Amino acid sequence: MNRLQRKFEELKTRGEKGLIGFIMAGEPDMATGVECARVLQDAGCDILEIGVPYSDPIADGEVIERAHFRGIERGMNLSRGLEFMAAVRDKCELPLVMFSYFNPIHRRGMAAFASELREAGGDAVIIPDLTLEEHFRYRVQDLDVIPMVAPTTGAKRIRLADSVARSFLYCVSVAGVTGIRQNLPDLREYLLRVRANTSRPVAVGFGISSAEQVAGLKEYADALVVGSLLVGTIERYARERKGLLVELANAVAVLKAATK
Repeated sequence: MNRLQRKFEELKTRGEKGLIGFIMAGEPDMATGVECARVLQDAGCDILEIGVPYSDPIADGEVIERAHFRGIERGMNLSRGLEFMAAVRDKCELPLVMFSYFNPIHRRGMAAFASELREAGGDAVIIPDLTLEEHFRYRVQDLDVIPMVAPTTGAKRIRLADSVARSFLYCVSVAGVTGIRQNLPDLREYLLRVRANTSRPVAVGFGISSAEQVAGLKEYADALVVGSLLVGTIERYARERKGLLVELANAVAVLKAATK
């Protein structure tokens, strides 16, 4: 049982829902980014996603897209993203999930990437542009690639996702990109459909940015993913280290409270 699986078991035992935070590797700089990760852990995050900057982030909206481009300008890539993850692992006990588009991983080879991810202390990877069929084609025995499903995904493909999943399924909340949304669609039927066709824990993300949204979804999911809110906070307070850490801690504390 890996760290992710243990975390979901712990949450289930405590009767809690998980909070998954997302930050971009090296934002606003390597050292402060590691501090941000530690603050997120201490404030209540249960799992941390670490994004790798990429030039064509097709799944991401404006806020996270800007973080991709800032990272590229600073020379961030998959290798440096793995270095950042290793630095975070030294300071944090959270399960760590890398979020990377497929091309940089494919270029170095899935087996090599799996080894490097493990050495960096990572527990899994989300590859948003890897189709379910390609999960089978590129499967590596010791690499946990978390499958994604969407509101348009039917029962048959949800079962296909379940067959490749190891730790959890990632349910995208909208047929669109990441980003803060004041209003989310009614996700109950969709999440119940996923529940009926998987034996794995279910996490829902894309657009979740408020305690009210978390509270409204927690009945239907095992974990809620918050990304753009945290990335946007890092962007706004990039030059105010103390203020940044306080704002991140406050945001996560409010969101975590809403999961209980």
